Amino acid sequence: MPKRCRRVPPAPSPALATIDYSLTYNEIAASGAPAIVFRCDAVEKDLYEHLQHLGRHLKNVSGIDYENWGTVKLATAFKIICSRKIDKSDEMFSDDVRSKLLDDADKYKDLVFPTGCIANYKKILGLNILRNDKMDQLAEFVKVARIKAEHVRVKPMLNRSLNLLQAK
Repeated sequence: MPKRCRRVPPAPSPALATIDYSLTYNEIAASGAPAIVFRCDAVEKDLYEHLQHLGRHLKNVSGIDYENWGTVKLATAFKIICSRKIDKSDEMFSDDVRSKLLDDADKYKDLVFPTGCIANYKKILGLNILRNDKMDQLAEFVKVARIKAEHVRVKPMLNRSLNLLQAK
């Protein structure tokens, strides 16, 4: 009579051994990541409304259509106007728009406050960096939760398989 081959369940992944499964919803909330992302969005929304108001000057003075621009692009346009410099990070604009912003910079003298525009630009960049860091942290939490959920699904199957093997 031929011997039956026993199927041995695979060993748990080494990645599972190094993950802290004690991460709970409360710990995610305590990390502050969701609240920080929410706050960054709220501050950016306020700045966007202010920049939209200033954006009218782009249309009136330079004839630039700004209506579909996001917060970073608007802030960068006013940074170019106020600093009268083009950086590598300003490549989001076409050559035509960049030259209009630089050529018309003097026309904005009484319309915008240079220190405020540059401060808003730096604030928006800082918000984006912070938001991206926290979004990465939240993505890591989701990754851990998925692995944990998979581990929870696999563990009962492993236990059943081991019990069946031990019974034979």
